[in-house]
Amino acid sequence: MRVKRGSIHISYTWLVAGLAVWQLYLLFPALDLDRGRDLVAVILLWMLAEWFSVPFPHGRLSGGFALILSGFLIYGPAAAVWISGLATLFGQGIINRGSPLRTTLFNSGQNVLAAVAAAFFFRQSGGVPGQLSVANVLPLAAFVVSYIAVNHLLVSFYLWPKKRRQPYPAWLETFKWDGLTYLFTVPVAVLISAVYGYVGLAGIVLLFFSVLALQLIFRYYIRLQLANKELKAFYEMARAVNNNSEPVALLDVVLKSAGKAFSYHTGVVYFRPEGRGAYLPAAVTGPYSKQLRSTAVYQGEGIAGLALAGKEPLMVLDSRVDPRTSDEAGLYRVMRSLVIVPLVSGKEALGVIVLGEKRPMAFDENHLHITTVLAGQAAAAVGNSILKERLEDAVSRDNLTGLLDAANFFWLARDACENAAKNGASIGIILIDIDHFKAFNQRYGRVAGERALAEMAALVEESARESDLVARCGGDEFVLLLPGITGAPLSDRAGYIRGAIREYNFLKKEGRGGRLAVSAGVAEFPRDAGDLAGLFKAAQRALEKAKTGGRDRVESAAVELA
Repeated sequence: MRVKRGSIHISYTWLVAGLAVWQLYLLFPALDLDRGRDLVAVILLWMLAEWFSVPFPHGRLSGGFALILSGFLIYGPAAAVWISGLATLFGQGIINRGSPLRTTLFNSGQNVLAAVAAAFFFRQSGGVPGQLSVANVLPLAAFVVSYIAVNHLLVSFYLWPKKRRQPYPAWLETFKWDGLTYLFTVPVAVLISAVYGYVGLAGIVLLFFSVLALQLIFRYYIRLQLANKELKAFYEMARAVNNNSEPVALLDVVLKSAGKAFSYHTGVVYFRPEGRGAYLPAAVTGPYSKQLRSTAVYQGEGIAGLALAGKEPLMVLDSRVDPRTSDEAGLYRVMRSLVIVPLVSGKEALGVIVLGEKRPMAFDENHLHITTVLAGQAAAAVGNSILKERLEDAVSRDNLTGLLDAANFFWLARDACENAAKNGASIGIILIDIDHFKAFNQRYGRVAGERALAEMAALVEESARESDLVARCGGDEFVLLLPGITGAPLSDRAGYIRGAIREYNFLKKEGRGGRLAVSAGVAEFPRDAGDLAGLFKAAQRALEKAKTGGRDRVESAAVELA
């Protein structure tokens, strides 16, 4: 039986919380309740530290360890453990930043277990609680190192699914700042313990304010670092744009750049291919990539469709309570927080970016702003690329029918034949010529004849697949190149086109009914010729055979064996 990773994660969380409650129960008799007022004051100070804690992608940085160590030295192991547990529980529970209750209980529990482990190693190292002496230096070092080690070990297991998606340098940066905090808080804790006997609780309060001041300095410094990350993300996006990257590659850069500026769980960029109504996944990242690649977004449907229709960015703080996502399924039930930004170029919505995080209230206006700027950079570049492709396509097409012109058809067809020769594949060609078109023009006029050509081009193009090439190669001649279609299916396709044209009522919109018939010649590569020029000549021979054989028919270039 396979056990889901989510079940293991939840079980681990409650195991840590349960062990912490058990340790608190065992240590309760050792608490000195006569010092209850001091303990409450220390807990309130820790809650204040939680209020000014510094956010990181993997948690929050707080100077509360100064209170754990000083509490251990002043009040003993039991008090230090209870302070760490209750202060974290009340601090993160009251000053909640979108973390679920399970996360708050885990944070409280892992601090309790880290304090218990630190006290154990302190005793094993020969330390004596309540004494500041040279003999206690090594035991105190063991207390600090073991607390840090156990704390990070428990948190690493808790964040393991997310850790695998975070860049390694981000974790090193977190450890660096965490280490600097300990380097400052340990001396402060020792100083608090030294002066407590002279000034009492006031000394704890006054000295701990230096820790709060350090947190404020860290907060503003890290904000500058985060702003620098945002600028780097914008720079990478701009560099990708300047390098004239392909549209799909640019969309992938959007997700990577956003991930460097802030943390998210899953990201997808939907993009609408030319001629399609649905927006399909063009770039995906995160654990649900496989599932997301089979999804689609339609303008006006669902919250992503609303963003496309309105061409405005949207943010969801909690998908389970937001009325816009109450009926949504799939990603929107798993991702509690969402940032949804359309890719808009001019008046056209090219696509939409959807970033999700499992925690509610994980995103803020700054995250929305960053994504919107990245989307704007990408949309401008993708829009220009699409416009360029459309212009190139327009230049390569016949003005009257909208089909490929002869020059571009032969250029593309030559590549198709060369690729087929390399891969051992086959290609069919159909050459179509209108029977007695000169008489049609004389009867209805040249303008009407041109309109009939446009209507016939539409009929021929309707019969083609997406992989086929269709062109007007002369005044009243059309040609189709059909990869992979040979033999009877090739003749059947030509016969179908001939029949559709014969039954069609041309110039019906003008109130004049006109009938046309066509002759067609078919040939195959490599059976009838070894290159495109030879293939086209073979099709011309077949077409001449159809003309001389009575017209309004299909002939093959293959020689029939008697």
